[in-house]
Amino acid sequence: MSGNRGKVLVAVVGVSLSALFLWLAVRNADLDAVRHTLADARLGFILLAVLALGVGYGFQAARWQRIADAPGLRLGSFYGMLLGGLACNNVLPVRIGELLRAGWLSRDAPMPGGRAFGSVVLDRICDVVTLTVFFAIGLQAVASAEWLVRLAVGAVLAVVVIAIALVLARVYSSRLAPRVGGSPRGRLVKILRDTVEMLGEPIGRRHAATWLALTVCTWTLSSLAAALVARSLGIDLSPLEAVFVTSALALGVAIPSSPGYIGTYQWLGVAALGVLDIPVEQALAFSILMQASWYVPTTLAGGAFVVLRVVRGKPVHEPDPELG
Repeated sequence: MSGNRGKVLVAVVGVSLSALFLWLAVRNADLDAVRHTLADARLGFILLAVLALGVGYGFQAARWQRIADAPGLRLGSFYGMLLGGLACNNVLPVRIGELLRAGWLSRDAPMPGGRAFGSVVLDRICDVVTLTVFFAIGLQAVASAEWLVRLAVGAVLAVVVIAIALVLARVYSSRLAPRVGGSPRGRLVKILRDTVEMLGEPIGRRHAATWLALTVCTWTLSSLAAALVARSLGIDLSPLEAVFVTSALALGVAIPSSPGYIGTYQWLGVAALGVLDIPVEQALAFSILMQASWYVPTTLAGGAFVVLRVVRGKPVHEPDPELG
């Protein structure tokens, strides 16, 4: 019962935050002008943006494949699991898609559930670190604004926390784990121990460079998609401005809103483009089209992946006993 109550509470909080941010995004906008702006958008640029995002997810899947180090699985499997996780994140609160793709990896590889989850954590860490750097670079394109400084400080603090966590995991893995020995009791304890040991493993320079290159490719393509969507509305974003807007949107969706970051995404789009002196109507239209460019394809393709697993008789919600 307590688990169900927790899910209800999370859903209520998520929907409430989405409603609040959606109101903040539209309160000063002429919605009729927004509708006309959307109607005049050039479809060709939007389709190119969708293509760029799709290729970007391919780079992300390739990165996760290298992090997970599961020789038995091809890139296509990682691409499908990634899209399936994104689809679940799009419609469910608390980013449950990350847990699900860890479970799918654990079952399909196969590997311990904790190591599979650790690979997903490392995958997301790559994004946070790279986006923080992108955001710092993109700040050069905008005038000074207090909320931007606060967001930048928050992003830097997040990177520091991640670095500390990885150092502690490394200390545990190299010094404490050998002393503990034996099999830990309890499913959750085993998962946590495997996850920490995965995070604590040393990362070679070649691996780190490969992960970084793939992550930069992923978010560079996302920035290109943002520039293309903006161009469809007659907005000319410089490369630096596109990087800024993309990183602000991507870092901002860490806010636990639901479903599908609706509201949060619109507020972030309006706020980010607002400091670039883009009218609120165009900014709101941009955020709607930008979200649709990734939300619709990932929900459809990822949903198809989840349905295919069900048809094949593979569990979706409890894909691995350790993560069940």
